Formats: sequence, structure tokens, C-alpha cells
Amino acid sequence: MRYASLLPLALLLGCAATDQPTTEVPVATSALKIERVFDVPALVGMNADQIAKPLSGLSIRPDHDRTPRELPSGGTEALYTYWHDTTALVVSYNPATLRINSYFIKTKHALTPDYTTLLKLANVSQYDKRWSIEPMASVNNPQLYTGVKLVPQQ
Repeated sequence: MRYASLLPLALLLGCAATDQPTTEVPVATSALKIERVFDVPALVGMNADQIAKPLSGLSIRPDHDRTPRELPSGGTEALYTYWHDTTALVVSYNPATLRINSYFIKTKHALTPDYTTLLKLANVSQYDKRWSIEPMASVNNPQLYTGVKLVPQQ
């Protein structure tokens, strides 16, 4: 600690009054740029096995749940979940035909007040007519979203 004796002097100089009046300068805040994590439109037309190839990579971790579930509509579904850092793309598909039912984009941080940020992570525009977009509101706070379900239009 060679300069320990100069620390009190530095504090005094930092607190010294100046003759110049203080003015507030507005700080320009740049909008948070959201990078896409998954290119969901590029997956249109692929089946559940085919999408594994473009999604599997060094930075995307697959989590396969091949246990079929009965849907309220009478069909069955199985899920593939692909993780990239803290963002997940859950792919719902029919295990008999491997046809994609829907995609669900979510983050580990869970809630967001604007679901369009989740759409940007999936590279989907809210005006894209190829998708039926269903924002999923939180049960505890309906003004926050847990994820967005993307159903390809037939």
C-alpha cells in the first residue's frame, strides 16, 4: 500500500466545491438490442427428426422427452427442448407422424412484460401470417408473459 497516505487527499479533492453550477445532462439510453437465438421460420416444413440437425450444435443443448402425452383434443404429443444459454425452444410434435404441432419459446428468467422480445429471440415477427402467435400470460401476474406459443398455419 504505497499510496495509502494519498487516499484521504484524493477523497478531499473529489468532494471539494467548485464554482461551476451543476447541470443535468440527459443521458441517451440505447435500446436493448435483442439477438435471435433460434431461427424458427427456417424450421417450417421440417419434421421433429429433421429439425434436430440445424438446432443441434456446440451452443445448443437438446433435451429430448419422447414420452407421449394425451392431448385434450384426443391426439398425442411428445416434446423436444433445445436450450441455448438461458433460452429454450420447446418443440411439440406427434410421435407417430413426427409432424410439428407447435413451438414454444421461453427463457429461464421466466417473466417479461413484452412478449415481442421473445418473438425476436425466435426470429418471428408478430405480423407474420405463417404463425398463430399465442402469448402465454403468467398465472400470478397476467401482465407478464412466461413464453410464446407459435403454431404453424396449415
